Amino acid sequence: MNFVEINKRIKSLMEQGVVTPHIGVAKQSIPIKIEGVNRHARTHGVTLEQAQAFVDTSEVMFEQVNRRMFLSQDGSATVIIENKRLISAYSREYFDPAILAILEVLENV
Repeated sequence: MNFVEINKRIKSLMEQGVVTPHIGVAKQSIPIKIEGVNRHARTHGVTLEQAQAFVDTSEVMFEQVNRRMFLSQDGSATVIIENKRLISAYSREYFDPAILAILEVLENV
């Protein structure tokens, strides 16, 4: 994937107000093994196994200071890097217009 072009298009979505600047910088996904789960991560009914699958099959990851948000076609998982703790996970059915716009960028680059 061309991450320079992906980030350029995502920046354009930010300027249009579609995507929040807090999404971070898109990079080649480097899957990690989730080693813990915060209570909030379970609020959308995603199991640890599903969240790990989102990480393992992610097309892109977004660097967000001390965490990474992994995005796959099936869902997203946000993990704190230093302790590999899952803090948020959503299946595709919960994707908002911003995430759908990012997926569209990924499909067209």
